[in-house]
Amino acid sequence: MKIEGNIDQDYAEIADAFRNNFLLNGEIGASLCMYHEHEKVIDIWGGFKDLERNKKWDENTLVPIFSTTKAVAASCLAICHSRGLFDYKDRVYEYWPEFGIGGKREITIEQLLQHRAGLSAIDRKLNVNIIRDQRSLDKVLAGQPPHWHPGNYQGYHVWTIGWYISSLLLRIDPKKRTLKEFLEQEVLPEIEGEVRIGIDKNYDSAGIATLKPFSKIKGILSMPLTFVLEFFKPWSLTYKSMLNPSFVSNHSNFNKPEILQLEIGAGGGIGNARGLASLIDSLTNENHPFCLGKQTAEYLMNYPDEPIKGWSDLVFKQDAFRFHAGFMKPSERHNFSDSPKAIGGFGAGGSFVLHDPDQKLTIAYTMNNMSSEMMNMKRELNIRNAVNKIISDSRV
Repeated sequence: MKIEGNIDQDYAEIADAFRNNFLLNGEIGASLCMYHEHEKVIDIWGGFKDLERNKKWDENTLVPIFSTTKAVAASCLAICHSRGLFDYKDRVYEYWPEFGIGGKREITIEQLLQHRAGLSAIDRKLNVNIIRDQRSLDKVLAGQPPHWHPGNYQGYHVWTIGWYISSLLLRIDPKKRTLKEFLEQEVLPEIEGEVRIGIDKNYDSAGIATLKPFSKIKGILSMPLTFVLEFFKPWSLTYKSMLNPSFVSNHSNFNKPEILQLEIGAGGGIGNARGLASLIDSLTNENHPFCLGKQTAEYLMNYPDEPIKGWSDLVFKQDAFRFHAGFMKPSERHNFSDSPKAIGGFGAGGSFVLHDPDQKLTIAYTMNNMSSEMMNMKRELNIRNAVNKIISDSRV
């Protein structure tokens, strides 16, 4: 199995773990990038970007990254916070007055980014036309009442959080840009690699890898029964949170340019490992223009307090993932780092990015063969275990 790219020889075992993802775990195409002490020590790729295995995955290949997109959106907000444009404790209503109706006036930006605002589902059926029209989407988002008292519970805002972030960014950014526009104009020129949330109509999609979705049967078998049963209840919060708009139920739709053109800041991004790692690592790199101010950086490293009514997720029907400032945090359920300061983003199928400030370590992975596992996927664990072994052996 040929792996291309660059790797510091001190980290060669990680390249072996990457290769084993192809040899032992059915990977089709993938990229891996790692920074250690803000130096890029791994930037590799291999395999194929098409399912027929005719087109090689190259150094610039992009692929849909699903919920890893949330970490990209959270990074954009963190950059704005570091510039003094808002405070996480502020109420959303202060920047977006129309948001304040329907029992949402007291919702803070912090609550929204911790998935505690009660806005995990939109009651109105969403479609491509609404999502394309920022004004129409804003109206729908602002008019949605919470599904629970904000702050009492947590419920994964699967798709909605990206749209709420974009509408908020539109109002706090002096240039009035959406998430897509901010990412293209502010972020892309300053990072290596590429990551996007929504592509233009004239974007050359030939460089985007084709996803191979996991089978629905495998998906069902890998999920808790309490969660699966909710999909048979169209009126349930889980169903409405996970499957609105309806096109998201079929992962193959994210192979279509017309879907990738939509701005879906919670799960519609595309990128490569280099772009993800470069962006997240820059947030704590003193030599990078995106290096966050002390107050912002310390806030991101904080660990979230428990919701008033406990850690049960109302959407997933199980112990909640931990979120803070829009990033995922380590937890017993998904212990991607031993440091409570760590931040990350993890997408359906297996893409991820994580940053451990204690070890000054950033890792990102993208791929096109989707795994059905929800968390702690074999391919992810292979990479993380290889990294941890090298770091713990104090060889680098």
